[in-house]
Amino acid sequence: MLKLNLRRGFWIKLAMLIAGMGCVTAALASATSLTLSGIQTTVGASITTISALLEDVALITGIGFIMASFFKFHAHKQNPTQVPLSQGVALLVIGAGLAIFPHLLDTTSKGVFGTSIEKVGGTAITSVISGGKS
Repeated sequence: MLKLNLRRGFWIKLAMLIAGMGCVTAALASATSLTLSGIQTTVGASITTISALLEDVALITGIGFIMASFFKFHAHKQNPTQVPLSQGVALLVIGAGLAIFPHLLDTTSKGVFGTSIEKVGGTAITSVISGGKS
């Protein structure tokens, strides 16, 4: 008898929990309305953040590759038959490319899109594609 009452209490609590979650979900869904401009704003902000993050990661990994190339050059100096010079050169070139990448991104975007690329769409993208003639 006690076991049956415990099971019944469990099912009642579970039903109340599910009903409560359903009410909260319905209230939140009706409070937020998704619009195309809202989605565009969110995606635009996310892309800007991801771009800044990738620039930082590229700079840090570039510095890491440059430091690794110095260790490879040192290892080549100590034992040239075991460590080829090309390993150090390859690491140095990769590191230099990654370290310069954030500066190239900014320069390239300003060269292609002008002084600012805050919003490219509508007539702005038409002027970029047609070479300035609308």
